[in-house]
Amino acid sequence: MPSVRDPEVCVTGIGLVTPLADDREGTWRMVREGGTLLFSGTDPVLGPELSPYVRPSPFHHSNGLHPVYPIALRAAREALRDAGLEPLDVPEGRMGCSVSVSKPVFPAGLSAPASPESVHAFIARELGFSGPALNLVAACATGIHSVLLASRWLKEGLCDAALAGSAESSMHPLLVAGFRNMGVLSLFPRPFDRRRDGFILGEGAGVLVLERRSGALSRGAKVRAVLASAAVGSDCSHPTRFFPDGMSVARVISRALARAEIAPGDVGYVNLHGTGTAANDLMETRAVKAAFGKKSYDISCSSTKPATGHLLGAAGSVELGLACLALRDGWVPPTPHLEEPDPECDLDYTALRGRKRSFRAALSLSFGFGGPIGAAVIKAE
Repeated sequence: MPSVRDPEVCVTGIGLVTPLADDREGTWRMVREGGTLLFSGTDPVLGPELSPYVRPSPFHHSNGLHPVYPIALRAAREALRDAGLEPLDVPEGRMGCSVSVSKPVFPAGLSAPASPESVHAFIARELGFSGPALNLVAACATGIHSVLLASRWLKEGLCDAALAGSAESSMHPLLVAGFRNMGVLSLFPRPFDRRRDGFILGEGAGVLVLERRSGALSRGAKVRAVLASAAVGSDCSHPTRFFPDGMSVARVISRALARAEIAPGDVGYVNLHGTGTAANDLMETRAVKAAFGKKSYDISCSSTKPATGHLLGAAGSVELGLACLALRDGWVPPTPHLEEPDPECDLDYTALRGRKRSFRAALSLSFGFGGPIGAAVIKAE
């Protein structure tokens, strides 16, 4: 067993399912080109009023399962293939699974939901894992929190590899109507634009294979990125919004940078949470400026949510996966639809078109209703 003192955890596999595509490279191709999704028709469960606000995954489901189960399993299997790992390659009891969902699993209609804990158990059962397994709920920061949990398992020697990330399929009338009544849904999401008025909902999953770097290299695996650090926090000042100065988020960013031993000027790209709501985009801009200081204007930022939809609990892990791909390709994906920047949102949001940029470190930022915050720093091998 690798030394539990090994401080470095790395990403060796990435699996993505989004409304853009049912795989990693298909999703990334659309995201890097600034592609967005058109309305595909009325869903029979959501009806004509709610359907325009959602973008389902193209992955077709079967066997009567709730969509979140096959979506999460597909992303997990793709991540394992990318890592060159078969379930039996890891000794029994040494493969962890922290693939989480942030909400109860609602069946069609208005029936009572099932526990969200069943999704990670479903993956572990289907793939034959018997190591540590846990669902961690942190609203739209669930993905980052789950990745941090799995990395701690690895650092403490509780497992040799882990599936980490999150999935979400909340295409349910009760949930969609709730977001609409809050006034946060939009038919044309455009984060950081002065006309921004919310987001479109999506469904999907992002799953990473994490390993101790020493173990990955010893088996000849390709390191996709080093997980330099992750930090979490909260802002419980209000149920649905953060304190406007952004300092709660800035503190989490600063802790993540300090834990990674990376100076603010070393970060070349930030994948912002960027929901496209009036209050949160401004707060997030202030948070980045507070954490990075003058260097904030040298960083390429973007929100990929207009492309993928807001994936809720899956957002953090999908966007961390996209940040890994941006690091791999030296390419900053754009913020689609950003045509009229808000004067108060004055960072480089990579409006409309992506660009080539070589960088050694990136940060992915997530936060959610109820106050959870997560920030992950990755760096090149």
